[in-house]
Amino acid sequence: MLLRNRGLLAMLLIGLMAATAGFWIWHGASSKPDAASPLVLMSSIDLQWGEAGLDEVARGEGGPDPLFERLSRDRTLVAVDNVAQLQASRAKVAMLVQPRPFAPEDLVRLDQWVRAGGRLLFFADPALQWPSDLPIGDPARPLFTSMHSPLFKHWGVELALPMEDEATTAEADVPVGKQEITTLSAGQWRSLDTGTGRCRIANILLIAECRPGKGQVILVADADLLHASLWQSALPGADSSANMDWLDHVLTRLAEGIRVVGQGGEILDNAGDENGP
Repeated sequence: MLLRNRGLLAMLLIGLMAATAGFWIWHGASSKPDAASPLVLMSSIDLQWGEAGLDEVARGEGGPDPLFERLSRDRTLVAVDNVAQLQASRAKVAMLVQPRPFAPEDLVRLDQWVRAGGRLLFFADPALQWPSDLPIGDPARPLFTSMHSPLFKHWGVELALPMEDEATTAEADVPVGKQEITTLSAGQWRSLDTGTGRCRIANILLIAECRPGKGQVILVADADLLHASLWQSALPGADSSANMDWLDHVLTRLAEGIRVVGQGGEILDNAGDENGP
């Protein structure tokens, strides 16, 4: 009887230990931000419906851009039109792709959202080449050049095209850590003496990282690198490319609050590098 009771007790202890271990594994996994966390998306490019009109969308003729489909595959996307909707979403991570100009009060709101702990990936292109069937001058056409200089200057950087002898409208492969991403007519970030964003500009000048308040901002001086022609393979169903791999990498680091640009201007690859402000 004693041996039988001891055996029963041992089984109960083993079960309790397994349950406890399972709880902590689940708790650790669920408490970490992951790719399934909501991602707010804002852009002057209609990534969700394409350039279809309202009638076409109602008939089911509009379709998402390949970038929207790619991001939706592993994430919950929340498409918004303005900063007020971003604030109302209560999401911690947002991705802005050549957004439309903001009113001064919206620039303040976005800055406040970041300083309160928001994490922002901002693709700001000085010369967007994204194809559009809409006529020039149509307000629905993607914004040609980023118009958010007051916000960038407030953080301590400015967006510029390369010098005339360096400018190019051709595709260029740019090293980002251990990878190379393909850009098109990319700009550069330049540091200003003033600013409150504690910014670092990467050696390649394509990327800058700022830490306003409790938040984190990754600035990329090219939005065309997100166009499917620069990352989608000709093979059916294939979408693996350095551009999308790097995008996933940056979004993951943002979700975890990990730096992307090192103190020396290097692009960080390892998840444990410079974790924190």
